[in-house]
Order: sequence, then structure tokens, then C-alpha cells
Amino acid sequence: MSGGAFQIKLIRRDIRDEEILEDIRQVAKEVGTLSLTRLQYDERGQFGATTVIRRFKKWNLALDLAGLDIGHRQDLTNEELFENLADVWSHLGRQPFGREISDKNTGSQFSTGTYEKRFGSWNRALIAFSDYISDTSTDDTSSSKSDVPSNVRPSASRRTKRDINWRLRAKILIRDYCICKMCGASPAKNSDTILHVDHILAWDLGGETLEENLQTLCEPCNIGKSNMDIRALQNP
Repeated sequence: MSGGAFQIKLIRRDIRDEEILEDIRQVAKEVGTLSLTRLQYDERGQFGATTVIRRFKKWNLALDLAGLDIGHRQDLTNEELFENLADVWSHLGRQPFGREISDKNTGSQFSTGTYEKRFGSWNRALIAFSDYISDTSTDDTSSSKSDVPSNVRPSASRRTKRDINWRLRAKILIRDYCICKMCGASPAKNSDTILHVDHILAWDLGGETLEENLQTLCEPCNIGKSNMDIRALQNP
């Protein structure tokens, strides 16, 4: 070859959180905004929005940690709005009122007006949320469903994922009225209550990540239960 040496760019594996956050701040400064969209960061950032979300789980959380405004984004997806609604529902232990979405004390990242602008009204937002949560056509566990009982380990190729995605988690919490199935604790009764979604039969013992094998437990009960199947305790 007549040109220079062939150049490759290796993917770094040692990127620090603060390095990513500083890059987000720098891009926001270049754009001249107090907030930042994922598209803007993909165009100018060093690491890409996918890397940011992989590291911090949520784009809004990364913006918040970087000290940027998350209230004026124009690229919000319906899924982000629904996930926020599910988080508030879990925090309160009940269906939230529209006015509570604008209350930062509930952990909400968006205002009621954002939902009303997107869906037409708060009631329509709730209906759209219900439809989305109930839709199983894109559920990543659906391909593993079979007639095999949930307490029997299917073949390895049909196993569901261990992780419970936010939508399935929300579905279980709402189904169980945000009440611990062991002790009855709920954020609606005690705001300090933290709820988990637990595999009734532990995943590493063959239990599947399906609705019939999932339940709501408070944090102390979930830690205390460990891998035990509480059905044996409830029905000796």
C-alpha cells in the first residue's frame, strides 16, 4: 500500500463515569443549551448515547448527574413517559393523581403538562399506559412461554431471561396492588417501604420470568426469603 499505516480505533473499556458526564456537559456547552437530547449527543459526543444509557441505565439520570435540565427535552419517547409513570406508581404504592406527577417529591421526572400535551389529557395518558403495560406482543419473555409449569425448568433454549424489565415489573406491582405478598407492607401505608418483584421459584432453581412465577415483596421480605419457595411455607 502506498498510503500510511492502517489505522484502527479500539473501544475503550476503562471509561470513568465522570469522564462521560464531563463530555455530556461539554456537548451541552457547545450546543448552548441547559439540556441535551440523545441525537445532539450522538452528533457531538465522544461516547454516544447508547454508551451513556448502558452505563447510567436512563438518559435522564445521566443528564441529572451531569447537572443539566431534564425538563425541556423534545425527543421524549412514550416509553420514557410510561416508565416514569410506573416509577411514581411504585413510589406511592397506588395509582397517582395527575397533580402528583408534577410533584418532584414523588420522584417524577416530568410534569403533568408533558403527559397532557402528548396524550391530550391525563386520563388518556393513563389509558395509553394501561394499553402499553398490557401488551405482550413485544414482551421479551413471550418466546419462552409454553405449557410447561412454571416450577419446571424448560430446555435451555427456551429459558426466559433472569432480569425483569421495567414493564413486567410494573405489571406485577400493579397486579399485586403494590402490597408485599408476605407481610402486607406497602408504600401507600409507609412511604419508606421499598418494593421488589421476586421470582416465586428462584430463577437459578428453574423458575421462569413469567407473570405466574413473579410476586411483589418488600425489601426485607425479599432479602429474608432468599431462594426459598414461599408456597411451601404458605401451604405446608
